[in-house]
Amino acid sequence: MRPLVQRDARDERNAREERDARGASAATARAGPVEVVRTALAHIWAMLFLVVLLPVGLLCFPFDPRQRMHDRLSVVWARGALWLVGVRVEAEGVQHVRPGERYVIAANHQSTLDILALLVVLQGRTPMRFLAKRALFRVPVLGWGMRLYGHTPVDRRRARGAIADLGEARRNVMQRWSTVFFPEGTRSAAGRLLPFRLGAFRTASAAGARVLPVTVDGAGALQPKGRYAAAPGVIRVVVHPPLAPPGASLEELRASMEACRAAVASALPERLREGAEPGSA
Repeated sequence: MRPLVQRDARDERNAREERDARGASAATARAGPVEVVRTALAHIWAMLFLVVLLPVGLLCFPFDPRQRMHDRLSVVWARGALWLVGVRVEAEGVQHVRPGERYVIAANHQSTLDILALLVVLQGRTPMRFLAKRALFRVPVLGWGMRLYGHTPVDRRRARGAIADLGEARRNVMQRWSTVFFPEGTRSAAGRLLPFRLGAFRTASAAGARVLPVTVDGAGALQPKGRYAAAPGVIRVVVHPPLAPPGASLEELRASMEACRAAVASALPERLREGAEPGSA
């Protein structure tokens, strides 16, 4: 029995490595006209859907203070955009999410496709909003929708402003919904896992919320940083067991951060996690 289990695990690993190799070659290849057109259609779909979603949300607010209609429609929005570019999402570990519990979700960040994949996998189990850079909130239609539906802007260039933004995220986690952090702070051009920052773990500590580590694998190969068009393929989302709410001391925050980063790294290919050490404040 054991050799059979080992063989199954080896076959799965080989298949995953082959898929990663195909994705990497897709990333280095120049985008074809079909990929450009499909990505443009996905952008058009996203903006048109927002034009519909905003007035629907306004009409539903008096009757739907928890924004359940938004949550359902956001999954349709994400699925539609991914379908247009030919991307399929595979999920593992979703049983670790307890329905109704609010988390600080800490995920690695490879591509703009990450956001769509996370919505497809998690929004139906734990309603969530994103911590996003403030510049996105200035984009017409998109920024209006993000403000209306409770996403949190953050300005990392201003320390005092960032602290205030994290206070808003803490209140959201305590009272309303889970909040998604990308604790790397930015994306690496090669898709490697970068050092983590402490903001997500400070928020979890202040809110008394558990940290939910999530690995997104494949998005960086399909649409790497700096590339407009997305290639068709598969994104794998791995949800890890939640971590206990961090303590308030710097030592406890760092320990939680490193445990979360180790969990996220464990589901990434070796080439994307090797050589990147846990980060600092």
